[in-house]
Amino acid sequence: MMKPKFHIKTESNLAGLILTVGTLIILTTIVFEYRIGWIGVKRPAGEVPLFIFQKWEGLQKIWGWQCIGFFLQTIAFVLLLKNSSNRFKSMLWAILVLLGLLIVIAFGMTLGSYGPALEVYESQQELFLSLRGAVGSLYRPGLLGLVFLTIIYLIETFSASGLIHRKWGFIGFAFILLGIVLSFVPSLPGKTIGAVIFFAPLFVGYAYWINS
Repeated sequence: MMKPKFHIKTESNLAGLILTVGTLIILTTIVFEYRIGWIGVKRPAGEVPLFIFQKWEGLQKIWGWQCIGFFLQTIAFVLLLKNSSNRFKSMLWAILVLLGLLIVIAFGMTLGSYGPALEVYESQQELFLSLRGAVGSLYRPGLLGLVFLTIIYLIETFSASGLIHRKWGFIGFAFILLGIVLSFVPSLPGKTIGAVIFFAPLFVGYAYWINS
């Protein structure tokens, strides 16, 4: 009987699968964010609370799934930290665990507090604005995790013992760089195109998943 192409032998394989699934969930939610109008549309800051209030039912589901995606990523980082024998990569995985927790906490605050705060927004604007500021102070640093994941992507592509085939790793990195550059073009939806940076954790997760 032929062995299945993808199988789980080690915790690192499992971590790769979890990281792949978590990242695919995040990428899917970004598509829905674009469809609902949260990203890809320019609006004054003063209109953001009203938009969230009007679209809260949909945004709550999207952000709920996004939270699950980041939570799965964080679990994968914990497993990869546990099984890492390289000091430098261990440091990177440890940083990613901390940054992943920041994002999960930020989403937890968003899902638990935005709804009630928006219900009383007209009379207590400061409540929502302070909550949004607190969420942003956690979420924005958390996104730095993508930088560290890109570093790991490069290590796995260009190091002698890397898990990503150098040819495909180089092509993937060129694709990611192109998306980042295009995200700065004023006439294009920057956040949507910039989402290509999430292909870094996707490729890393896939590499760890299939590595035997």
